[in-house]
Amino acid sequence: MYTLIGSPQTRAFRVIWCLEELGLEQGKDYEIVPDAPGGDGIKNVNPSGKVPALVVGDDVIIDSVAICQFLADKHGGLTFPVGSIERAKMDSFIHLAVDEFDHACWVWAKHDWIYPEGLKAENVKPACALEFKKAMQHLEVRLGENKYVMGDTFTIPDILLGQCAGWAERMCKFEIPDGKVADYFKRTARRKGFVKAMRIRNA
Repeated sequence: MYTLIGSPQTRAFRVIWCLEELGLEQGKDYEIVPDAPGGDGIKNVNPSGKVPALVVGDDVIIDSVAICQFLADKHGGLTFPVGSIERAKMDSFIHLAVDEFDHACWVWAKHDWIYPEGLKAENVKPACALEFKKAMQHLEVRLGENKYVMGDTFTIPDILLGQCAGWAERMCKFEIPDGKVADYFKRTARRKGFVKAMRIRNA
């Protein structure tokens, strides 16, 4: 059984969604130990205090992207073979999600409620909104007519992008443009894995 450390309201949600997409069940295949960033539980396995972490036997994997890719490789789903062109293209979408989508949301959060008042910079939040808008434009072009970023196959970057979109709308109040991108995020949110993950998150 895997042990996931981190509150489902954090990036740990990505891992829960990934686990559910792979057909793994809470209580049977994995358990969740809720912990906030900086909590004592997470600091025991990750000195930075960042969540999530996945306990696998006597080992621990940190960082949500690394955890999701490990699970995908181990369980043979949501990914492509290492060394294939498809894997390289999929990895490029992972970097798009992390470098452009996640980054805009994370910097916004730091300057909204994480940093103390003396460190919150003026105009950073509008700049983040602009960067997110640009990222949406990049995604729209790269998505084309595909159902998911890699065509008909749902993969790890779809989870990362879907989680970031929810974060962006719910907390940052960034706009999701109508059209292809909005339809894409609606498709990801209708997946059974996402629905199950949301039930766990809201429990």
